[in-house]
Amino acid sequence: MGFDIDFVVTWVDGSDHSWIEKRQQYTASNNDESPVRFRDYGTFKYWFRAIEKYAPWVHKIYLITDHQSPDWLNECNPKLVLVDHKDYLPKEILPTFNSNAIELGIPDIEELTEHFVVFNDDMFLNAPVKPKDFFDSEGLPRDSAVQNAIMPIEDFDHVSVNNLLIINKHYNKRQVLINNFFKFFNPRYGYLNLISILLLPWPRFTRFYDPHIPISLLKSVCIQVLQENKGIKLKTMKSRFRSMTDNTIWLFRYEQLVSGKFHPRSVRIGKKYQIDQVDKVCSDITRSDHKMICINDVSLSEQDFQLACTKLLKAFQKVHPRSSSFEMTQQSIKK
Repeated sequence: MGFDIDFVVTWVDGSDHSWIEKRQQYTASNNDESPVRFRDYGTFKYWFRAIEKYAPWVHKIYLITDHQSPDWLNECNPKLVLVDHKDYLPKEILPTFNSNAIELGIPDIEELTEHFVVFNDDMFLNAPVKPKDFFDSEGLPRDSAVQNAIMPIEDFDHVSVNNLLIINKHYNKRQVLINNFFKFFNPRYGYLNLISILLLPWPRFTRFYDPHIPISLLKSVCIQVLQENKGIKLKTMKSRFRSMTDNTIWLFRYEQLVSGKFHPRSVRIGKKYQIDQVDKVCSDITRSDHKMICINDVSLSEQDFQLACTKLLKAFQKVHPRSSSFEMTQQSIKK
């Protein structure tokens, strides 16, 4: 392809005492204290090994952290760009522990290329991928425009409503479907087309199916959304922790979908698992059943969590036994 593709990944070491102390200074009045969101599986070096093995063509990798860096990380790797929150977020909102604010600010990273893919640190490449798995030859993001219904089960579901409020304000659902019919109803979506069909009588978009795998984004679209909705970034960034009033990075994706700036992609390209499904996860890792996987944390006892992590590490080590160029050598670590 005639353009570069960057990867962006957000990471936090939830066991870092300095970070914990900093966070505890602000936790008295927030409802976002679950340690599940910040636990480290110890698998992040395998994230880099998978990138080097499965996507050696990537242009740059932007690692976003809060004054942290894995002790094994080779910061001299020419493909690595270490980005601290202070490098692109307004200093008056720092420190922030709001992942929505951290991700909404990503388009402000100046060196970031027009075509980029956003990962969380629990999202892994799991098989060889090509640039065309993320963007088509014309530069359009690959995605799946499957509609969904709101099924609120937690406070965080409010942000989906916040995102769709903006989409429905700017777009007429009927016209969007007429303009992009074969993008919204496509054989690549399989049985999920049925959900979109059942939602046809609804005059507004109710929600989109969020696959919880890396998102392909156009920087120009992200900037456009923020310019047309000037208050959303500031409102979200004012919340030091995740809030029901936030907007999220998914809004950028939704804008690409309803504007038709995407190319349909199979929904089977990725799979989301929970950590308590660790045996299924390990099977997928060793067999590469999906090109991308997400391993979402859930509430487990410390004993069960450690057991799951041990199994994960064993599976990743089996598939990625060699260190990547993103890791320091043992000699460098000793120095």
